[in-house]
Amino acid sequence: MDPFTQGVFGSLFAQAGARRKHLRPAAAVGFAGGMAPDLDVLIRSSADSLLAIEYHRHFTHALAFIPIGAMLVALLAWPLVHRWRPDVKFARVFLWSALGVGSHGLLDAMTSYGTRLLWPFSEARVAWNVISVIDPVFTLPLVLLLGVAVWKQSRRGARIAALWAVFYLALGALQQHRAENIVAHWADDAGIEADRVIAKPSFANLVLWRGLVDEGERMHLVAVRIPPGRDALVWPGPAVPHYGQGNGDGRWPDDSRLARDLERFRHFSGDWLFRYSSYDEQDTIFVGDLRYAIDPASPRPLWGIRLDPDDPARPVRFERPAQVVESEREAFFERLLGRDPPP
Repeated sequence: MDPFTQGVFGSLFAQAGARRKHLRPAAAVGFAGGMAPDLDVLIRSSADSLLAIEYHRHFTHALAFIPIGAMLVALLAWPLVHRWRPDVKFARVFLWSALGVGSHGLLDAMTSYGTRLLWPFSEARVAWNVISVIDPVFTLPLVLLLGVAVWKQSRRGARIAALWAVFYLALGALQQHRAENIVAHWADDAGIEADRVIAKPSFANLVLWRGLVDEGERMHLVAVRIPPGRDALVWPGPAVPHYGQGNGDGRWPDDSRLARDLERFRHFSGDWLFRYSSYDEQDTIFVGDLRYAIDPASPRPLWGIRLDPDDPARPVRFERPAQVVESEREAFFERLLGRDPPP
């Protein structure tokens, strides 16, 4: 999730391992530990634009990295904590750091971006699709409750915050299960033989979901609105061809730089790749990640790669189109409120 929420979540975890008189230093160390794994954003290369997305949520987010990350955070935090509270031992600071660092990968795995939680034993990008990468409904109560806990040095506020986190993530899991079932039933009714079906929350809410159905050669989009305890609304979107070698653009050798880069982006996106021709330029092709869009029924991707099929030695370029189409923003809010968007 966003770094601030990760810090707050790490603070919550650290306070669970602290005595009441140490809640404030534990909260500070846990906050730092909760944010620390996102320092992997510094791993980037001007010659390889995929390096940044490949190593974000990589080894620093893995369960196996927790002791190493915790030691680094503890070594940096220990002089400050010791000056603030001389009675706190280094082992206690290390514990708070470990709880903060450990919370990070677990919370990120709740989102749909993909986290290499089991590295180095597995390269799988774990994505439970339970919560949006940014969700103020989740974050703001945690901030308020933990603020009260730290201010009053009260464990009650931390306990209530923990209950809120568990409740909201459990609600997200329930909503995700409902949305996925609805999308699967829609595919059956439409006569689609699905190889894969997933549902992921749209931006900053647990009500409106983006459904993806992969039938091999094509991928279908479905927007689903499921208020808790109420009937669902479904808006079918378009179908797009699955992008890969052999679909008309694959004229490059399997051992070329282009083939390797495309495979790296395929792994990052969970193989939800398609060509978005509206972003093609001259001799280059834009291949988008179908998982993300402003409007959950729209194919317009938030990011993708630009490649030149006639120059397989040229590295691909990762791009995030800057513009936000107002019609898609309007469609998002209309669907969120349970209304059909304008044609």
